[in-house]
Amino acid sequence: MKSKPTWLEGILLLAPFIALAIFWRGLPARIPMHWNLRNQVDGWGSKGSGLLLLPLLNVGIVALLHLLPRLDPKLRKSAGETSRMPAVLAVLGVTLAAFGDAIFCTQLLAALGHAVPVSRIAVNACLFLFAVLGNYSATLRPNYFVGIRTPWTLESPETWRATHRLAGRLMFFGSLFLFVLQFFLNETLFAVLVFGLLLVWTVWTFWYSWHHFQALQLAAQ
Repeated sequence: MKSKPTWLEGILLLAPFIALAIFWRGLPARIPMHWNLRNQVDGWGSKGSGLLLLPLLNVGIVALLHLLPRLDPKLRKSAGETSRMPAVLAVLGVTLAAFGDAIFCTQLLAALGHAVPVSRIAVNACLFLFAVLGNYSATLRPNYFVGIRTPWTLESPETWRATHRLAGRLMFFGSLFLFVLQFFLNETLFAVLVFGLLLVWTVWTFWYSWHHFQALQLAAQ
């Protein structure tokens, strides 16, 4: 089982470095690195490390994603029955590259002096990422790197499938709902709501995987 990089993924990973080559001389020595929920800069960094960190991190994450079939023993063991995994990993690679580009473009525009709604863009980029992850969650096979990896999903393939099927639907439709809801809330309240619901979802998936595993254990007795 192999996951091969796509031409679109390559373009998305290369684009930030091309942009930096074009705008490098016009960038200030100190650039914004972090914003609070009120869209105010509360963290600064140098031009080199500040703007190169995200593109390099993006390349590393996507490269790791393509190495998973070789690194992960669970994927190697189930290679014969996971024909969709290479396609899913390719989609996730493009999605992560696009997500990284969106955040990088926001940072670059802010560094060049443009007024950018950073919080709104960042949260919408996260919603896009969550929607894609939720849509493909049910097709993921047990592994140690991608997905909802609790002790119980990794122990039981049935618990893995059940957790990812239900949690993926919640993530996908929840992201669509929040995308619409943002037009009725201010940026601060909307960002707090998104991360609050993400925390609730994380706790719920942890509990659900435990509950499902325990139910399987009781049924087997």
